Amino acid sequence: MYTPEMADTGYHNPDRFQWNAASEAAYWQQCEKIAYTDVSEITLTAFMDAIAVMYPKDWQGDAHCETFKLAEMVSGDVTDIYAKVGERYFTFRDKATMTHTAIVNRINKEVLSRETTLQK
Repeated sequence: MYTPEMADTGYHNPDRFQWNAASEAAYWQQCEKIAYTDVSEITLTAFMDAIAVMYPKDWQGDAHCETFKLAEMVSGDVTDIYAKVGERYFTFRDKATMTHTAIVNRINKEVLSRETTLQK
């Protein structure tokens, strides 16, 4: 049988719906910070599936590389970003405002340049 004492959290604010703008802003900033991910390599199939999920946002590219972002945000201004560099495919989560050049530079810095350094 349920009793009100079972739901007691120990927090006894007379106005439990009191709103604090600073606390809420900090909460959403923390959620956004947690949503970022490292660059990871994916397959062509995963890349093509991502394009088909929804209309890609900011789809750009040239003969060497292409990038796009999902139109739906994960948290705040963070979205899933997909890229093709050469014959390889990558994904990560970052700001939706990242430019095509910044995306390619991040992949070169975090993945491709490290592989070149390790091979020497």
